[in-house]
Amino acid sequence: MMTNRLTKKIACVLAGAFCLLALAGCGGNDAKKEAGKTGGDGKKLVVAINATFPPFESVKEGTKDYTGIDIEIAQYIGKKLGKTVEFQDMKFASLVPTLQSGRADMIISGISPTAQRKEVVSFSKPYYFPMKALIFKKGAGYKSLSDLKGKKAGASMGTTYVKELKEAGGIEVTELDNTPLVVQDIKNSRLDAGLFDSAQASVFVKENPELEMAILDLPVVNDDTFAIALPKDSKDIGKINDILKEMKSNGEFHKILVKYLGEDAAKQYEAAEAKLDLAKQ
Repeated sequence: MMTNRLTKKIACVLAGAFCLLALAGCGGNDAKKEAGKTGGDGKKLVVAINATFPPFESVKEGTKDYTGIDIEIAQYIGKKLGKTVEFQDMKFASLVPTLQSGRADMIISGISPTAQRKEVVSFSKPYYFPMKALIFKKGAGYKSLSDLKGKKAGASMGTTYVKELKEAGGIEVTELDNTPLVVQDIKNSRLDAGLFDSAQASVFVKENPELEMAILDLPVVNDDTFAIALPKDSKDIGKINDILKEMKSNGEFHKILVKYLGEDAAKQYEAAEAKLDLAKQ
């Protein structure tokens, strides 16, 4: 009797263990399938972004929708490819690893084609060439750093803009905690001008009609440009380059710039870009 009971207990334990192993095996297969999923399913274009960089990408105030220059570029590309665009918002440092893992099809998020990144992903030709700009009160007419000699100018603390103002010589330089404070001091006449990224400058000028901006005639290097990142050695690079070229030739890119930068800033940017040898490659 004892032997029979013991035998039954052992059988039950073994049966239970077998079930657990079977369940674990099923779960493991599901996990592998989940991990093996790619960003797109043929009808979907998954675009990785870091939505904290207006006017290129940000969350539209009061909504969960994304807005910006890069967002509209992605939507245009999706339309041309016949795919629905799905944005995946994440930390900037997670963009490249996400693309590498296959959880996204491309990155369109103000990302620069540096040599280090090119080792693990591929890039389209640059579509945007970030430049530097001065902001000042309307009528001041500053066009270069040399125009600020004997004047007061500011920039955000710890940025290369502070260094450039100091290196220009003859300028009384003020460092402030952030760019909105620089703008405020220009409006209040505590500063004659401020040095900014041109895209950010255009947003401030749109928001403050008493101010204007001037894009500086300074060199732009490839590592500073913005391009679209795709998986390493992607066969779609040529297709994406053709779409970007089309956007510039048919006026679509101009419309997007005007929408987010304003007419004057967009024209200034395009005039400056036309002079860049880098943009002609």
